[in-house]
Amino acid sequence: MKILVDINIFMDAMKKRKGWLESTRVINLVKNKKLEGFISALTPPIIYFHRLRFLGEINSRATTKKWTEKFKIVPLTEKILTQSLESYLPEFEDNIQFYSAKKARVNYLITRNKKHFQQKEIKVFTPDEFLETI
Repeated sequence: MKILVDINIFMDAMKKRKGWLESTRVINLVKNKKLEGFISALTPPIIYFHRLRFLGEINSRATTKKWTEKFKIVPLTEKILTQSLESYLPEFEDNIQFYSAKKARVNYLITRNKKHFQQKEIKVFTPDEFLETI
């Protein structure tokens, strides 16, 4: 089974926001090689940027690597950017996540923000819903 994990799932887990346990469980399913996990090429820089304020340069890089090391990164292409800019879906960054998921041909997109992924091509679940499904 192939999943793309949205950046907000990583942020839930790292910041221990509401639902962080379920988000961490989804991430760990990929880290433990139970699922094939993908992330958009935006995910590592966003993680790095958010950690930089608290951890400094070296630790931010190490943290980013630790959180994403078992995930396959979907390259950010001109096609993905163009599709994302022209999409009927509401947010540019979320569109990049969606078109990255399409490129990777995943079965599911896991996000905390389902309302920005209103489409019929890829099944979208919150971490809680996904964990109940599998």
